[in-house]
Amino acid sequence: MTAVQIPASTLGPPGPSGPTGSSGPTASARAAARSALRSFVARRRPAERDLTQIDSLLDLSSGLWLWLAGANVVMQLANPAVGHGVVESRVESGRVDRHPIKRGRTTGLYLAVATLGNADDRQFMHDEVKRIHDEVFSTSDSPVRYSGNSQKLQLWVALCLIRFFVDQYELLYRPLNAAEREHVLRLGEPLATVLNVRADAWPATWDEYEKVFAEGMAEANFDEPVREMLDDLCAFGPLDGKLAGSGTVLHRTVGPVHHSYTRFGIPGPTREKMGWEVAPADLRRKRRIHAVARAADLVVPMPLRKLYTVALWDMRARRTLGIDVF
Repeated sequence: MTAVQIPASTLGPPGPSGPTGSSGPTASARAAARSALRSFVARRRPAERDLTQIDSLLDLSSGLWLWLAGANVVMQLANPAVGHGVVESRVESGRVDRHPIKRGRTTGLYLAVATLGNADDRQFMHDEVKRIHDEVFSTSDSPVRYSGNSQKLQLWVALCLIRFFVDQYELLYRPLNAAEREHVLRLGEPLATVLNVRADAWPATWDEYEKVFAEGMAEANFDEPVREMLDDLCAFGPLDGKLAGSGTVLHRTVGPVHHSYTRFGIPGPTREKMGWEVAPADLRRKRRIHAVARAADLVVPMPLRKLYTVALWDMRARRTLGIDVF
């Protein structure tokens, strides 16, 4: 029998099983799969991430986020004007010492908008913060002069807040390199501009940032009312008696551990001004917290991206339905 000759041009491109097999994935599909795999691996190997490629400060977040919240508040309130502005605040609903859960929610929402929000979200937050801060100003009885809408004071708060994200990563994994610091600094600008800070007031380089931050921390001072409030806050004291009794449990069990770890999240001279010392027990707690935080990052990498995404959705839903956000 004579074999039938079929022109090769009619067979199409060869597949993985030869000319007559089904065609395999395209080059673009294979590249996309490799990219997704690299992204998956990178998320679970935080120390190996190229942080010049991230698009949000939330990609720096780690299992340390909860443990560093108090330390960042201490740094913010180290500025006497900010400290007394918080202690003397007449905005009852926003007082962290009396309404810690609501204050935690609204602060988280501001950070969500600054790190993930669009232009409309940011304008809304800017206007709302200004409205609330219009009621925060010093009186004749205040030991220092302050205004809640002061650009200088709000810039200081934003300078502290970028450290909240950087410290989560650096304390657990590795220092950022020079290029990563510059990239992260650019991502952090909305922390200031969502408030009442002009874009040109934000540091242009990381060296400039470090200089301004160091100068601010050198001027840190805690009057007794501010120090007492921070001591109580870092031990979760404002939660005592709230959350149907569970707040009291958190205050008595987790509060001392949080207070202990806070010592490692602030500069040494500031720690001394707070009257805090690092004891061997604090170092042991630190090692345990870091071990748990690294394990948590394997399960839920970059946790604040998840939490803040939900907060952003909640805000947008409230605005659409006409429900108060603050």
